[in-house]
This record gives sequence, structure tokens and C-alpha cells, in this order.
Amino acid sequence: MELFHTELKGIEIFRTCGEKLYDKSNRENENFDFATDDKIYDDLIIDNENVDELIYPQNGKRKNIFFSGKGGVGKTSMACITAIRTASKGYKTLLMTTDPAAHIGNVLEKPVYHEITEIHEVENLYAVKIDQKKAAEEYKKSVLQGAREHFDESTLQAMEEEMNSPCTEEMAAFQKFMQYAIMEEFDVIVFDTAPTGHTLRLLELPMDWSKQIQFKAGESAEISEADKTEREKFNKVIEILKDKEITTFAFVMYPEKTPIMESYRASKELETVGIKTQLAIANLIIPKEEAVTPFFVNRRNMQRKYLNEIRERFVDSKLIGVEMYDKEIKGITMLKKIADKVFGDKI
Repeated sequence: MELFHTELKGIEIFRTCGEKLYDKSNRENENFDFATDDKIYDDLIIDNENVDELIYPQNGKRKNIFFSGKGGVGKTSMACITAIRTASKGYKTLLMTTDPAAHIGNVLEKPVYHEITEIHEVENLYAVKIDQKKAAEEYKKSVLQGAREHFDESTLQAMEEEMNSPCTEEMAAFQKFMQYAIMEEFDVIVFDTAPTGHTLRLLELPMDWSKQIQFKAGESAEISEADKTEREKFNKVIEILKDKEITTFAFVMYPEKTPIMESYRASKELETVGIKTQLAIANLIIPKEEAVTPFFVNRRNMQRKYLNEIRERFVDSKLIGVEMYDKEIKGITMLKKIADKVFGDKI
């Protein structure tokens, strides 16, 4: 289906979409009349704020940067752009993805594996993806090895069957996430996360698991050494996620209602566990010089309205804008150029 000159919402425009998509006679005679605005407004331009304190380590502390948002808004591109930027500034940077789709290799045009890999074309840059299936196998092996000291074969078999579930993959991915989140080897860790709902669950897991361990300890006279270790890890992750000097949480969205509202609701949910959104990124903004036809003028003016909404809903966050490009964003050279434009001075 073609891109419309305005946002797809409301009964009338969906009726029109249906006619264009399914009614052959209407496809051959497409005279759909929607109001357009041929005036180009100048106040759409975003003067990108200085976000150095949000992407570079402060006061000798490591920096974690999480990119989240609705699927397809450009999280992976922004994560890659930011990681290249911090690495180019001399900070040893790990770019990692918790997204099962794991597109960072496609964007970098470099292979990225389940283990940390150096990206030789950018000094100080490393990348890794959490392969959920491999992580699950490692997790099951670890659990069963520990259990063999305490349980018989029938119990072990039951445990193994119980772990053959999607929940195990989620727990395994979280264990990997936690492993990287507390690493001290890197100056900056950039997290390219899965679409919003998956990310919320991942970030709420340490809070949930920490409470479970506390509850378990309260029911017994003693807490095991393993539980103590796990609780210490969970508490450390919780502290990292809540510390605004160490962790920056950014939502990426394009200027339309659905991605804005999904990001806004997610940011409010994160607030309930003490995580504040510090950065909002408006992606795919149509450049003014490209708005030379009624179609693009109308879409750009629509974006103008929603940029104002982003400002209002994310009033306590810094805002940066990224323009739409005439080709796919991928490759180290292109990512470096965009990083220079988004973050200011050239390196």
C-alpha cells in the first residue's frame, strides 16, 4: 500500500485505504479528496540540545544508554550512531542488542555474534547480540549442573522438561543482560532493545526477582549463598538502572500519534519502578528543502504538530531530531556522518 500524505487515523481515511487496497475500480480512478496545507512552516526545526552528559561518562562513572520505542522507529540505527560516536570520542564502547530480531549487524554491515566482537573499522567499538536460544541452552546447562548435587535423576528430568518453555528464554536473556549491565570493562554500553513491551518486561525483571529472593529469605531461617549472590546482582542492576548519572534511557519515535503514545505510556510505566526518561528522539523528520510538493508539505506539517506533542509529553527530557534520508541508513561511513550531524561537532 502507498504512503499517504497524512497520518492513517479515523474512519474516513481507513475507508479510503480499504477502497484503494481492495477495490480495483477505485485503484484505477484514485480521486480521493483530503484537505491539504501548502504552507511550509519554519518552526518545525529542532535545535538539537547538547546531550553530552547523557551519552558520555560523567565523573569517572561508566555510562549505560538504552534505546527503546515502538518497532520500526529507528532504535537500532540510533543505537549504532550513538555507539560509533562514543567510541570515536575515545570511550571503549560495547554496542549490544536484546532484540531477538538483532539488526545491528545489518546496520553496521558487520557480523555480530553471541560473544563480544571487536568492530575493527571503528577504534574502541565492540558489539554483541543476545542469542536467546544459545542463552537459554547455557542457562539450562548451568541450572542443571547446580541441581545435580542436590536432586535425583527423576527430579532433574522434570526440571529439564519444565525449562523447555519461552519463559526460560526470557530468564536466560535477562541473565545475559545482567551480565553485561554490571561489566566494568567498558566506558559506555549502548543497549539496542526490543520493541517497547519486551523491553519493559526485561527492565522490570530485576525488581521482580529481587522481591522474590527477599520473600524467599523471609520464609526461611537462612538465605543461601547463591541467593545472596543473586540478590546482590539484582540490587546492583536496580541501582544502575535508577542512577541518572550512570544510565540514560532514551525513547525513539517518529512524529505520529501511535509511536508517541506507546513511548509515553512506557515512560510512565518505567517511572513506577524509578526509571526516568532523559532523552526523546524524533526520527524520520522530512527536511524542509524536500517539502516541495503538496504531498511532502502536508506530511511535514503533520510532523510539526506531533513534534509539539513530543515536547509537551516529554517535557523533562532533552529532545533531538533526526532527518529522514533518501537511502537506507547502514554502513560505518554513513553512520559516522549522521552522528556528526546529530551530535554536533565533527570528530
